[in-house]
Amino acid sequence: MHVPDAREKEIAARYFSPFIGRFSECKAVLDVASGRGFLLKLFKHAGITAKGIELDEELCRQCRERGLDVEQASFFDYLKNCPCESADGAVASHIIEHFAPKDVEELFRLLAPVLKPGAPFLIMTPNPRNLRRMVGDFWRDPTHVRPYPGSAIGKLLKSAGGWEGVESAEYSDRRPSLRRKIIYAIRNALLGSYLVGDDVYVIARRVKD
Repeated sequence: MHVPDAREKEIAARYFSPFIGRFSECKAVLDVASGRGFLLKLFKHAGITAKGIELDEELCRQCRERGLDVEQASFFDYLKNCPCESADGAVASHIIEHFAPKDVEELFRLLAPVLKPGAPFLIMTPNPRNLRRMVGDFWRDPTHVRPYPGSAIGKLLKSAGGWEGVESAEYSDRRPSLRRKIIYAIRNALLGSYLVGDDVYVIARRVKD
Protein backbone atom coordinates (compact mmCIF):
# COMPACT_ATOMS: atom_id res chain seq x y z
CA MET A 1 0.00 0.00 0.00
CA HIS A 2 1.30 3.45 -0.90
CA VAL A 3 1.95 5.72 2.09
CA PRO A 4 0.89 9.35 1.44
CA ASP A 5 3.75 11.82 0.99
CA ALA A 6 2.89 13.74 4.17
CA ARG A 7 3.11 10.53 6.18
CA GLU A 8 6.34 9.55 4.43
CA LYS A 9 7.94 12.86 5.36
CA GLU A 10 6.87 12.43 8.99
CA ILE A 11 8.28 8.90 9.13
CA ALA A 12 11.46 10.04 7.39
CA ALA A 13 12.12 12.62 10.09
CA ARG A 14 12.03 9.93 12.80
CA TYR A 15 12.98 6.72 11.04
CA PHE A 16 15.98 7.85 9.04
CA SER A 17 17.10 11.11 10.66
CA PRO A 18 19.70 9.44 12.94
CA PHE A 19 21.49 8.13 9.84
CA ILE A 20 20.75 10.51 6.96
CA GLY A 21 23.78 12.63 7.79
CA ARG A 22 26.03 9.72 6.83
CA PHE A 23 24.71 10.00 3.26
CA SER A 24 24.48 13.79 2.93
CA GLU A 25 27.43 14.01 0.52
CA CYS A 26 26.41 10.96 -1.53
CA LYS A 27 25.45 11.26 -5.18
CA ALA A 28 24.88 7.59 -6.07
CA VAL A 29 23.37 5.40 -3.33
CA LEU A 30 22.35 1.78 -3.95
CA ASP A 31 19.27 0.40 -2.19
CA VAL A 32 19.79 -3.37 -2.17
CA ALA A 33 16.43 -5.18 -2.52
CA SER A 34 14.48 -1.91 -2.49
CA GLY A 35 11.01 -3.47 -2.23
CA ARG A 36 8.24 -0.88 -2.52
CA GLY A 37 10.78 1.91 -2.58
CA PHE A 38 10.25 3.33 0.91
CA LEU A 39 13.92 4.17 1.44
CA LEU A 40 14.26 5.41 -2.13
CA LYS A 41 11.47 7.86 -1.37
CA LEU A 42 13.17 8.96 1.85
CA PHE A 43 16.40 9.63 -0.01
CA LYS A 44 14.45 11.60 -2.60
CA HIS A 45 12.91 13.76 0.14
CA ALA A 46 16.44 14.42 1.42
CA GLY A 47 17.70 15.41 -2.03
CA ILE A 48 19.99 12.36 -2.34
CA THR A 49 20.14 10.40 -5.60
CA ALA A 50 19.48 6.70 -5.03
CA LYS A 51 18.86 3.65 -7.20
CA GLY A 52 16.99 0.53 -6.16
CA ILE A 53 17.77 -3.07 -7.08
CA GLU A 54 14.69 -5.28 -6.85
CA LEU A 55 13.89 -8.72 -8.30
CA ASP A 56 10.09 -8.53 -8.05
CA GLU A 57 8.56 -7.19 -11.28
CA GLU A 58 5.41 -5.83 -9.64
CA LEU A 59 7.35 -3.95 -6.96
CA CYS A 60 9.58 -2.45 -9.65
CA ARG A 61 6.50 -1.28 -11.54
CA GLN A 62 5.08 0.36 -8.41
CA CYS A 63 8.37 2.18 -7.79
CA ARG A 64 8.57 3.47 -11.35
CA GLU A 65 4.99 4.74 -11.15
CA ARG A 66 6.14 6.82 -8.18
CA GLY A 67 9.03 8.28 -10.14
CA LEU A 68 11.71 6.20 -8.43
CA ASP A 69 14.81 4.80 -10.12
CA VAL A 70 14.83 1.01 -9.83
CA GLU A 71 16.35 -1.83 -11.85
CA GLN A 72 14.79 -5.28 -11.92
CA ALA A 73 17.54 -7.76 -11.09
CA SER A 74 18.85 -10.17 -8.50
CA PHE A 75 21.14 -8.04 -6.37
CA PHE A 76 23.75 -10.82 -6.41
CA ASP A 77 23.83 -10.75 -10.23
CA TYR A 78 23.69 -6.96 -10.32
CA LEU A 79 26.63 -6.53 -7.95
CA LYS A 80 28.73 -9.12 -9.82
CA ASN A 81 28.44 -7.01 -12.98
CA CYS A 82 28.53 -3.56 -11.39
CA PRO A 83 31.59 -1.36 -12.10
CA CYS A 84 34.02 -0.92 -9.23
CA GLU A 85 33.59 2.25 -7.15
CA SER A 86 30.44 3.22 -9.05
CA ALA A 87 28.40 4.02 -5.92
CA ASP A 88 29.18 6.16 -2.89
CA GLY A 89 26.68 4.70 -0.42
CA ALA A 90 24.43 1.68 0.08
CA VAL A 91 21.53 0.49 2.23
CA ALA A 92 20.10 -2.99 2.84
CA SER A 93 16.82 -2.72 4.72
CA HIS A 94 15.09 -5.84 6.03
CA ILE A 95 16.67 -8.22 3.55
CA ILE A 96 19.48 -10.13 5.28
CA GLU A 97 17.01 -12.01 7.53
CA HIS A 98 15.78 -13.74 4.36
CA PHE A 99 19.19 -15.36 3.77
CA ALA A 100 21.58 -17.80 5.40
CA PRO A 101 24.86 -16.40 6.82
CA LYS A 102 26.93 -17.60 3.84
CA ASP A 103 24.67 -15.64 1.47
CA VAL A 104 24.75 -12.53 3.66
CA GLU A 105 28.54 -12.70 3.72
CA GLU A 106 28.52 -13.04 -0.08
CA LEU A 107 26.35 -9.92 -0.36
CA PHE A 108 28.82 -7.98 1.79
CA ARG A 109 31.77 -9.33 -0.23
CA LEU A 110 30.22 -8.40 -3.59
CA LEU A 111 29.10 -4.96 -2.45
CA ALA A 112 32.44 -3.77 -1.05
CA PRO A 113 34.28 -3.18 -4.37
CA VAL A 114 31.21 -1.48 -5.88
CA LEU A 115 31.47 1.32 -3.30
CA LYS A 116 34.00 4.11 -3.27
CA PRO A 117 36.52 4.12 -0.39
CA GLY A 118 34.94 5.53 2.77
CA ALA A 119 31.37 5.09 1.45
CA PRO A 120 28.73 4.32 4.12
CA PHE A 121 26.71 1.09 4.16
CA LEU A 122 23.61 0.92 6.38
CA ILE A 123 22.00 -2.41 7.28
CA MET A 124 18.60 -2.64 8.99
CA THR A 125 17.05 -5.87 10.26
CA PRO A 126 14.56 -6.98 12.96
CA ASN A 127 16.07 -6.98 16.44
CA PRO A 128 16.36 -10.55 17.81
CA ARG A 129 16.55 -9.14 21.36
CA ASN A 130 13.07 -7.66 21.02
CA LEU A 131 10.68 -10.24 22.46
CA ARG A 132 7.58 -8.69 20.90
CA ARG A 133 9.28 -8.70 17.49
CA MET A 134 10.43 -12.31 17.69
CA VAL A 135 7.25 -13.89 19.07
CA GLY A 136 5.07 -11.61 16.97
CA ASP A 137 5.47 -11.03 13.26
CA PHE A 138 9.00 -12.28 12.53
CA TRP A 139 8.28 -15.99 12.19
CA ARG A 140 4.94 -15.40 10.50
CA ASP A 141 6.88 -14.65 7.34
CA PRO A 142 7.86 -18.06 5.88
CA THR A 143 10.66 -16.44 3.87
CA HIS A 144 12.53 -15.39 7.02
CA VAL A 145 15.56 -17.67 7.50
CA ARG A 146 16.96 -16.31 10.79
CA PRO A 147 17.41 -13.09 12.77
CA TYR A 148 20.79 -11.35 12.98
CA PRO A 149 22.04 -9.47 16.06
CA GLY A 150 24.42 -6.59 15.48
CA SER A 151 27.40 -8.65 16.67
CA ALA A 152 26.73 -11.35 14.06
CA ILE A 153 26.44 -8.76 11.29
CA GLY A 154 29.75 -7.26 12.38
CA LYS A 155 31.44 -10.68 12.18
CA LEU A 156 30.04 -11.30 8.70
CA LEU A 157 31.29 -7.89 7.52
CA LYS A 158 34.74 -8.68 8.90
CA SER A 159 34.76 -12.12 7.29
CA ALA A 160 33.67 -10.69 3.92
CA GLY A 161 36.49 -8.15 4.01
CA GLY A 162 36.62 -4.60 2.72
CA TRP A 163 34.77 -2.95 5.63
CA GLU A 164 35.78 -0.81 8.60
CA GLY A 165 34.28 1.45 11.27
CA VAL A 166 31.42 -0.94 12.06
CA GLU A 167 28.85 0.53 14.47
CA SER A 168 25.55 -0.93 15.67
CA ALA A 169 22.50 0.41 17.49
CA GLU A 170 18.91 -0.52 18.29
CA TYR A 171 16.15 1.82 17.22
CA SER A 172 12.39 2.11 16.89
CA ASP A 173 10.36 4.59 14.85
CA ARG A 174 7.38 4.21 17.17
CA ARG A 175 6.04 7.13 19.22
CA PRO A 176 4.28 5.51 22.17
CA SER A 177 1.73 7.43 24.20
CA LEU A 178 2.46 8.27 27.84
CA ARG A 179 0.31 5.32 28.90
CA ARG A 180 2.30 2.96 26.68
CA LYS A 181 5.59 4.44 27.91
CA ILE A 182 4.57 3.55 31.47
CA ILE A 183 3.58 0.03 30.40
CA TYR A 184 6.87 -0.40 28.51
CA ALA A 185 8.83 0.82 31.53
CA ILE A 186 7.16 -1.79 33.74
CA ARG A 187 7.72 -4.53 31.16
CA ASN A 188 11.36 -3.55 30.73
CA ALA A 189 11.85 -3.68 34.49
CA LEU A 190 10.47 -7.23 34.48
CA LEU A 191 11.91 -8.52 31.21
CA GLY A 192 15.10 -6.51 30.85
CA SER A 193 16.59 -6.43 27.37
CA TYR A 194 13.81 -8.48 25.82
CA LEU A 195 11.80 -5.33 25.11
CA VAL A 196 14.18 -3.06 23.26
CA GLY A 197 14.35 -1.31 19.89
CA ASP A 198 12.36 -2.88 17.06
CA ASP A 199 15.31 -3.00 14.68
CA VAL A 200 19.07 -3.42 14.64
CA TYR A 201 20.96 -0.79 12.66
CA VAL A 202 24.53 -1.49 11.60
CA ILE A 203 26.59 1.00 9.65
CA ALA A 204 30.01 0.35 8.17
CA ARG A 205 32.35 2.12 5.76
CA ARG A 206 34.11 0.80 2.70
CA VAL A 207 37.79 0.48 3.59
CA LYS A 208 39.75 3.54 2.52
CA ASP A 209 42.82 3.10 0.34
